[in-house]
Amino acid sequence: MSASSPPPQPEHKARFTARHVRYPHIHIPHIRFSRRELVDRPLAGKPHPDQPLHWKLYFMEAIATAIMLTIGISTTTLLASGRSPLAALLAPHPVVRSILIGLFFGLAGTIATLSPFGKVSGAHLNPSVTLAFFLTKKIRWPDALGYLGAQLVGAFSGTLIACLGVSFLLPVWHPMVSQINYAGTFPSNNYGLGLAALMEALATAGLIMIIYFTASRPKLQHLTTWICAFYFAVTNPLIAGFSGNSTNFMRTLAPDTLAHNLHGVWIYLVGPFIGSALALQLARLLFSMHGLKEARIVNFGHHGRVPRYEAPEATGPTPKELKQQDQDKT
Repeated sequence: MSASSPPPQPEHKARFTARHVRYPHIHIPHIRFSRRELVDRPLAGKPHPDQPLHWKLYFMEAIATAIMLTIGISTTTLLASGRSPLAALLAPHPVVRSILIGLFFGLAGTIATLSPFGKVSGAHLNPSVTLAFFLTKKIRWPDALGYLGAQLVGAFSGTLIACLGVSFLLPVWHPMVSQINYAGTFPSNNYGLGLAALMEALATAGLIMIIYFTASRPKLQHLTTWICAFYFAVTNPLIAGFSGNSTNFMRTLAPDTLAHNLHGVWIYLVGPFIGSALALQLARLLFSMHGLKEARIVNFGHHGRVPRYEAPEATGPTPKELKQQDQDKT
């Protein structure tokens, strides 16, 4: 080092960092988090007094659910309707067709989950998932009801888009989708409703256990939504013959209502809810769930806060770090 060179300057490092975020001045292009956004923990624990409900979460959940139903019903129509050339090609291979129907409906959920809307809401997309988070106290009851209402609106919106909206643009579509009763799920006439409800409970229990096992482990969290998609590919040939393999009351209610066939619809409420509760008990016995901190299956690390739609992966400091910062100021 020459004598004329300036002395080295000490490096200044931010006390708290997050992905593309710095605290206390948290900046993302065109975004600055408010103090209330950092303090608010809406889904678990005591709510912010000025923000008891979180409409952005519900709105995003409704859109994500609509995306899942739109894509899921559309792909099912192409794979199952007798008027579809693809379905005719698969007709000699019913097991393969059943696997593909389960896979593509599952992937519809994956697409909805990985959309910006799913990343903000956490992508429950299913009352059984919301119930599981509620039973494990990862979400409070007002927000749980908000998610359920959003899923109801999203399911009917997606069903209407996939069935009537596409038919308006493509007239040949309506005979195809109506032939399969708008891709609704119905209990088989060959078995009793009790057995169909039991199969829904078992299928849902497996789904919830997968979600809790993967989402509670940081190394597996990014695989949660993908494993769920392939789970439906495996279970559909086994469960569809009994109940249609729904595991999701809203996914069944919307198309069944459009098909004017609500026979046995109660099994898709009772069965999955029993399966969800059963799965939590089994999960506690079989593996640890301590790593699951939030009521989400995608875009983790928000410490219970509501993500920004403009930058859903920006997380900010943990509540512990935020508290320490306040103590340092005082």
